[in-house]
Amino acid sequence: MNADFEQLPKFLFADDGGDRMFVVHNHYPRFVMEFDESGSGKPNWIDQPIYDPDKGEPALQAARLMRVAGDWFMEQLQAHDA
Repeated sequence: MNADFEQLPKFLFADDGGDRMFVVHNHYPRFVMEFDESGSGKPNWIDQPIYDPDKGEPALQAARLMRVAGDWFMEQLQAHDA
């Protein structure tokens, strides 16, 4: 893991100049998540997630992280619309 990524913001909002929207998660495990207009998203993992036994099963850890990314995405859309 590159410690320089930890100096970046946790999330970045991105688009492709068209109608596709993304959240980039810069902290470990890194991923790019594409969202649709309803806020549903699918991650594209950059790093392989690690298993932390204190935080539950790996699938639950990934689900929590994706939920946080989705919540952040929706907050950004609302702030942009305001």
